[in-house]
Amino acid sequence: MVDKVLTASGIPYRKTRFIKPPAETYAVYLDDVETDGPDGQNRIYSHSVSVELYAPTPAQADQAESKLEQALDAAGLQYTKQAQYWIAETQRYQTIYEFDYTVKK
Repeated sequence: MVDKVLTASGIPYRKTRFIKPPAETYAVYLDDVETDGPDGQNRIYSHSVSVELYAPTPAQADQAESKLEQALDAAGLQYTKQAQYWIAETQRYQTIYEFDYTVKK
């Protein structure tokens, strides 16, 4: 699901981190998984996802946020969005999105 959403957004992304981050806007995601199911069988997988969006300018951040939000809406995912803020160390604006989804196997 995460790959589907981020691919649809058109934003370059990686799980956990970029070893060498691109100069343009990019995203990094973390996917925490909790399992459950009947009779000791892991058949229900609950995902708690955090997507960190990084952009060099506020305008690029706004544009990337719009693309990501459209992809999340198209997937029918409810999300929490944190306020955009400046990270001096990386010289990037960061916006964090959090959402959950469940897969039954």
